[in-house]
Amino acid sequence: MPLSYFSKQSDPFIHPSRVESQRAHYLASPIKPYFCESRRLWLYGNTNLLLADLATIDFPHTSRCSERELNHIEVLAQELVLSGKVLVSGIHNEAHKRAAIVPLRWGAPRIVVFSGGFHHHLGESLSQEPFRAARWWRYEWDPNTDLAVSRRSPEKRPTHSLENPTIDRLIELIVGISGPTAELRQPALF
Repeated sequence: MPLSYFSKQSDPFIHPSRVESQRAHYLASPIKPYFCESRRLWLYGNTNLLLADLATIDFPHTSRCSERELNHIEVLAQELVLSGKVLVSGIHNEAHKRAAIVPLRWGAPRIVVFSGGFHHHLGESLSQEPFRAARWWRYEWDPNTDLAVSRRSPEKRPTHSLENPTIDRLIELIVGISGPTAELRQPALF
């Protein structure tokens, strides 16, 4: 099966002045994990990324990928990043990890969907980069640049599954491939 990617344009009905006023408020306040009650999601980082042109890769539905497939995933991720899209990826298998590192090479933002709480994946101080290989480009997690998303509260442990359809569906929901995306990506989220 050839790999591909999915994308959805930003919501054209969002008024720019409203986004700018929320951006100013966001930059003035300290960044800490936030529970969005209406969406039942925990968010940590740059929530303005939800308003960007988002994309994800059609990851293989298996935890085992060949080196050739992993290299192809990196190439697709790089194409997305260089075309100005914000990549949305999980961390539960090698394919997702390889894709999630690509934006760092180019100084681009990313949205990373975690299966567990933020403290497990980013450390107690919420500053550890979750991928060792990513530390070549950035030593610490940068909440001003990236966004972490989880269904679990910050202190909860992850599911430790290499195949996680719940996270895959959440990624698709965020990007807008399925579900009530317009509601998820409204500015009221902030």
